[in-house]
Amino acid sequence: SVLYLWNSRKKDKFIEQGVVKIADLTKGDIDPKSAEKSGLSMSERQWMQVEKVQQGDTSPYCDIGGLGSEMASWKFPLHFIDFETTTVAIPFNKGRRPYEGIAFQFSHHVVEEGGFVAHAGEFIHTEPGVFPNYDFVRALKAALEGDEGTIFRYAPHENTILNIIRRQILDDPDGVSDADELCAFIESITTSSGSSVQNWEGTRNMVDMLEMVKRFYYAPYTGGSNSIKYVLPAILNSSSYLQEKYSKPIYGAPGGIPSSNFTDWQWIRTSSGVVTDPYDLLPKLFSEMSEEDNERFTNQSELRDGGAAMIAYARMQFSEMQTSEREELVKGLLRYCELDTFAMVMIYEGWREMVR
Repeated sequence: SVLYLWNSRKKDKFIEQGVVKIADLTKGDIDPKSAEKSGLSMSERQWMQVEKVQQGDTSPYCDIGGLGSEMASWKFPLHFIDFETTTVAIPFNKGRRPYEGIAFQFSHHVVEEGGFVAHAGEFIHTEPGVFPNYDFVRALKAALEGDEGTIFRYAPHENTILNIIRRQILDDPDGVSDADELCAFIESITTSSGSSVQNWEGTRNMVDMLEMVKRFYYAPYTGGSNSIKYVLPAILNSSSYLQEKYSKPIYGAPGGIPSSNFTDWQWIRTSSGVVTDPYDLLPKLFSEMSEEDNERFTNQSELRDGGAAMIAYARMQFSEMQTSEREELVKGLLRYCELDTFAMVMIYEGWREMVR
């Protein structure tokens, strides 16, 4: 239906006009216009989605020239990072405000120029009553400052959170001993948010892979979504390179890809000729929940994109639980976050093979 048309503000209008299926849209309904920079504009991408539905074309699209040009500008080693964060009405820590950003976890993968991949590190802080943000940034700085390689995020979230933490550091009434050092690091890998008094763009500003998807890559398999949880299965189902490489249990294996949380893991598994979503291979995060509740907390698109992690963190802050239960939650959080950055690596590898 037209409800699946990506980022369209005309859905209500189409339905009022009696047009409920994408297949019934015309080029005039979309009115595609070229982008000012390389790659697809929003309207061109919408029209591509319509055309592929109308033509029954399930093949992915990749702007090899545009994507290849962007990739040629990236500097090795490549760093892929993902944050788990939360905002809550009732602060976990004394002196904090309602709905203030809290960053409690990150994962970090590295890809070398020769293709070597490794889970380079991670951070998680779940101790009740302790504000984690400053230690979070210190750990991130230590992970990334060893070279000048390109850093990747997926969507603006990481940039937003680092802007929030920078402001928290500057506004802290007790002062932060290494404030200048931490703020300089944050500014070096981010761009200032619209609410910032100061404006900056870091010399090592993170590359947003979501923007790369929007401009250079579209797969009908995603159903119009650009979430990494949909783009990953799409590229896995279309890339023979990824299927060949990760159908072997090389992840976390001796001589394979170093991992912090997996051993001899096989990411490519198929059912009826379709690659199983890697997120579906992970154990339930909440083992005591029913199958239905786990499905709600880990698979719906809004909750799946970090929602389960937020719930787990809140429970570890507010709930009494046994040490074993806490350890199992932490183990689950580490696995999910590691997959988030490895998903970025697999998307990168899929693109690399396309543009060669």
